[in-house]
Amino acid sequence: MSALIVISVLAVAVLYLGIFSNKNVLAPVTILGLVAATALLASGWYIPHDLLHGMLDFDRTATAFSMGMAVVAMLVFAFGPDYYARKQWHVAEQYALMLFSLVGGLLLASWTNLLMLFLGIEVLSIPLYVLAGGKKRSLRSSEASLKYFLLGSFATAFLLMGITLLYGLTGSFDMGVLGTFMAAQAAPNMMLNFGLFFVLAGMAFKVGAVPLHFWKPDVYQGAPTLVTTFMATVVLMAAIVGLHRFIDVTGMPQSLAATMALLVLATLLVGNLLALRQTNFKRLMAYSSVSHSGFLLLALLANADTVGSTLLYYTFTYALATVGLFILFTIAKRANNGAEHLGIFKGLFAANPVMALCALALLLSLAGIPLTAGFVAKYQVFLLAIGAGWLKVMAFGVLMALVGIYYYVMVARELFLPAEQPVTFTVAPLNGLVITLCTIAVLALGLWPAWLI
Repeated sequence: MSALIVISVLAVAVLYLGIFSNKNVLAPVTILGLVAATALLASGWYIPHDLLHGMLDFDRTATAFSMGMAVVAMLVFAFGPDYYARKQWHVAEQYALMLFSLVGGLLLASWTNLLMLFLGIEVLSIPLYVLAGGKKRSLRSSEASLKYFLLGSFATAFLLMGITLLYGLTGSFDMGVLGTFMAAQAAPNMMLNFGLFFVLAGMAFKVGAVPLHFWKPDVYQGAPTLVTTFMATVVLMAAIVGLHRFIDVTGMPQSLAATMALLVLATLLVGNLLALRQTNFKRLMAYSSVSHSGFLLLALLANADTVGSTLLYYTFTYALATVGLFILFTIAKRANNGAEHLGIFKGLFAANPVMALCALALLLSLAGIPLTAGFVAKYQVFLLAIGAGWLKVMAFGVLMALVGIYYYVMVARELFLPAEQPVTFTVAPLNGLVITLCTIAVLALGLWPAWLI
């Protein structure tokens, strides 16, 4: 609870700093505030609060995910000074909105009450609707904001419908009451099934599962790259842990399991096949994210005791690789006059071998190549699926993982091809440090996964 208060106050303080201070102090203050919040989470100091009546529970999983989101947010904010170097106005608002969205992420990590689930989703999402349209003079950015808002509104309607049905059955928003009610059911209950389905649909939108994935490619491409990085990492972590808490309480009734299995198959198939056709890097990362959502849903489908730690390891290592790649993408984009196609990475190895090798390692981790964290993450997911008896779904996941290697290798190939004309890749020292830290982390966690699992 104390970390929630610290981050909320920090967001307001950043807004005032934007009025009275230089924009260069915003990122350091934000990062220091997140360090303090992470320390409070790690210490467990003053987390319970009687006024909430148990609607939030910072158990081990919630605390671990909250710390992970805070660490990833720090890396994103460390990219901020360079990204906003040319922007004179409204920089503080960008930082503050992401902090408010992070508060929603912490609510999703710790909710035990359906009202808190709804509040967490909205606090997470509403700042993102604004941030996606951060480039006010860009039609593409405005389109991304509008599409995200409209589709998010429909998803919220599904979520509210499900919450209403579940409340009508139990007379309570508390998940403990719902779990007890479900355990007492001897026969299928149609209203219960519809309630579970609608809540799952609302959460699947935030995860980006098919067929509720349509927002991802357009929003990833149209939003400012720093915002895209935040959505692809922190927001995904929050959505996954929020869905995990829902499934952990409700269990896996047959109707929900069948729906989840279909989501997994459709998400893996659509995400990987459409990623093969992409030439724009941000859209490729969007469909790649859809594919990874399929693997995360496969882990949730297993519904085992170790799902929480597997999801944390997967999403955290995925976030590290994604942050580093989006920073490298921004560097290559600037070197190529704003182009976003895959060819902008040509000449990177000749110009900066260290950064090219870092990019290669990050791409291999996303592809799930051995000796990287991405391989361990997928391996853990497949073990969960085997243990739960989902052998056919697991086999399909392995096939899709092999397909996914192709489009990551296509990007990696560009790193080592010569540029058609001389290109200067300018890497700011702080950006280089963040990329290096991300690379070291995905390699170290791949060799010693016990540090996190």
